[in-house]
Amino acid sequence: MKFGLMKREPSYFFENIHEDLERFLKETFGELEPYTADNKPFERAFRPAIQITENKNEYNIDVELTGVKKEDIEVNLTDESISICAEAKFEKQNKEDKLHFSEFRYGKFMRTIPFENKIDTEKSKCEYKDGILHVKLIKKEPDKINEVKKLTIE
Repeated sequence: MKFGLMKREPSYFFENIHEDLERFLKETFGELEPYTADNKPFERAFRPAIQITENKNEYNIDVELTGVKKEDIEVNLTDESISICAEAKFEKQNKEDKLHFSEFRYGKFMRTIPFENKIDTEKSKCEYKDGILHVKLIKKEPDKINEVKKLTIE
């Protein structure tokens, strides 16, 4: 028996992956409707992109919240962690317009980030500009109480 090699493009293996995944989801969960009866997308949690940087004096956090209104963002800070909550709300379309498809993100987001260093809650601040929440967290000086002191034995 002779076997012949068949040359295939790498894309061949992934050619139908979208259809296979869609079929798998339909078979597993049934027909999924992306909209409610009133033509409003289901509210679901979304996970915006976050970037955290640190230097010796501060932490800087940037959260991508494009399309979220400033009044729909809440930032709570303790000396050990920060909690960021936001909600991207669906805005009603004109009643005559029928929404066929939307990839916009709607729903609620909440993220709590703990820190190794204590945070100075009085000096820290945040700003929302161009769809990005910028948070600047100032580190507290380490407490002198927690320093290790070597004692001399007499």
